[in-house]
Amino acid sequence: MPIRRSCSFCGNEIEPGTGKMFIRKDGTVFLFCSHKCQANMLHLGRVPRWTPWTQAFRRAAGRVAAAEAVAAEEAPAPAESLVAEVTIEAPKGKDIPADFADLIDKRLGPDLSRGALEKHYADFLGSDAFRTSIIGWAKKKHGAKPITQIERAEFLAWKDSPEGRRAFKAWLDRAWQTVKGRKPVAEAGEADEEEAPAPTAKKAKKGK
Repeated sequence: MPIRRSCSFCGNEIEPGTGKMFIRKDGTVFLFCSHKCQANMLHLGRVPRWTPWTQAFRRAAGRVAAAEAVAAEEAPAPAESLVAEVTIEAPKGKDIPADFADLIDKRLGPDLSRGALEKHYADFLGSDAFRTSIIGWAKKKHGAKPITQIERAEFLAWKDSPEGRRAFKAWLDRAWQTVKGRKPVAEAGEADEEEAPAPTAKKAKKGK
């Protein structure tokens, strides 16, 4: 009887006799249903959970029923529980990395107070995107060895890696959308106050 397999990127079932198998030098095996999925994962470095047309994205957004999510792939369930169990030793308070602090202040500020800066940084550490990114990066480093803790030195190494920079930039973009959504209201009010005297000045000229 043919074995049913799922695509490592999109999560769709691969028809028996079709698809591709890619094996890395470290022994990691990837199964792809199409060249599109292979290119997205291996060449473009995209994360299935953040790509709208994948099963992982739909599960994260709550669009797939619980029964369908379990049947789609066997691996994600333990992986999700592992993400919740891993302890991450990230620097906090006065030890916040200077490059993170500068980027938060420039993008979400300017001139943020220390308390506001630490709050934004804590929001980043509490995000699912951060935990998924750093745990996935740590798994690649440790191979098949189970991970229960990520030490501070590993956090700093992840921070300077392409995965870390990409995850932090994506979070900054989302946080900026939230901050930007609050600012235009005040700016619009200021603009109305500045423009209000203009019609009065014109009427005074016409009266003369």
